Amino acid sequence: MKFCPFCRSENEKEAMVCANCGASLDEKKYITVKTPEIKVNYSEKPIELHVDESIIPKNGIAVYFAETTKPYVIRTDREFIIGRSLVPSSEPMLDLSDFNGFKMGLSRRHAMIRQTGSGYEIIDLSSTNGTWLNDERLAPYTPYRLPSGSRLLLSRIRLYVFYHPVTEK
Repeated sequence: MKFCPFCRSENEKEAMVCANCGASLDEKKYITVKTPEIKVNYSEKPIELHVDESIIPKNGIAVYFAETTKPYVIRTDREFIIGRSLVPSSEPMLDLSDFNGFKMGLSRRHAMIRQTGSGYEIIDLSSTNGTWLNDERLAPYTPYRLPSGSRLLLSRIRLYVFYHPVTEK
């Protein structure tokens, strides 16, 4: 069986295009770029962010890039992927292609964030160049609690995540 690099659907071994999404299954067409080993050093003073609590949606997340002051706001009660998109998809995604995602070593499906009963969690999707939560490298396909205010490093892209914690009733 062949798996589609975009939608992850199973296809026949001889298939040239995905039966589900129509993407090419030519393995030579998709090149994975491994960047030089990344050394994470969070001993530097964290960037001062001015987080506007009113921007953070009640049911969602605000994601700040380390170099910017305006966040991406993601309103969802489902999971979403952080990565690079080459084709339009109905899958919820924070597409970082426009932020030099390819050059920064970001995988197409780098990590997933999903809502839990008390907040959110992050899962590295076996990315080529790794995901770090605060100063800890994540093991692939293992969920990690994602507290509001966390620092993420996706290959070489630094992000900060904020949300309103869920209060127990």
